[in-house]
Amino acid sequence: MQMRILSESDVRQAVDMPEAIEAMRDAFLALSSGQATVPIRLGLETEFGVSLFMPAHMKPSGQAGAKVVSVNPDNVTNGLPVIHAVVLIMDPVTGRPLALMDGTWLTALRTGAIGGLAAQVLSRKDSSVVALFGAGVQARTQLEAVRCVRDIQEVRVVSLGGTSAHQLASELEGVAARGLSDPDMAIAGADIVIAATSSATPVFNGCQIQPGTHVTGVGSFTIDMREVDAELIKRARVVVDQRDAILDEAGDIVGPIRDGVVDESVMHAEIGEILLGEKEGRRDSEEITFFKSVGNAVQDLAVASLVLEVAEREDLGVVVDLGG
Repeated sequence: MQMRILSESDVRQAVDMPEAIEAMRDAFLALSSGQATVPIRLGLETEFGVSLFMPAHMKPSGQAGAKVVSVNPDNVTNGLPVIHAVVLIMDPVTGRPLALMDGTWLTALRTGAIGGLAAQVLSRKDSSVVALFGAGVQARTQLEAVRCVRDIQEVRVVSLGGTSAHQLASELEGVAARGLSDPDMAIAGADIVIAATSSATPVFNGCQIQPGTHVTGVGSFTIDMREVDAELIKRARVVVDQRDAILDEAGDIVGPIRDGVVDESVMHAEIGEILLGEKEGRRDSEEITFFKSVGNAVQDLAVASLVLEVAEREDLGVVVDLGG
């Protein structure tokens, strides 16, 4: 039995951001049309972090696979990435493993891509100013994806200490960029606000979000984390990646529901339902929209399958014989 092993550099070489955004479109069309099987991910918590096990199957393409991702916040102190991941692609007919690839970059790529797709679907077409909360890998791919779908002219980066925000701002080309420490200043006049942090508490005041703004939240991933506050949830048209996953993992939305501020109907639509034409997206230029994603294995499977397709065609990676 042979299996292809693909490194981070192989994954980077195989798929770029525009291709990943289109893969997200296919993935969420399949998910919301009932053509994907995506069990709620299993979390294994330890005193050091959490490991998540995420299987998926897309029926239209026959793709099947699973991702294992670990999130260990204290890795930062040891100079290690907070997130490590691998993705396994299987033959759905025989169950034979076809490929094992680095999932750390793939996770950042697909998370950025879904944010880009959400901005394409929900933000105003003339959006040009981004307020970016966070300056890590996730924040960078979110910004890259948004710049693929909107003509962004100005970026304001906000981070906890400020140093990483200024560093990221200094690296950006083709836009007016600056690092800020004041959240209110960052969101004033912003067309798109992106929250991509590990904060357990809201990173900006939802009352200050101006009409017409689109907000994406991708950082918080447990019911005890709230990257955005209840005020934003009350004011916005809320779109999610998958309702069941949100109710299990998204404190941004579960918290206000649990507190009685809103009920489950606050989730207007899954993004796939909007893509299918079953639900309405942005209604007018004054509406505030909020897209929440906790991550979904169908995202990983869609991009990983595309990576494998390119890898087989261009002979990327290393093929190993596992025997049997």
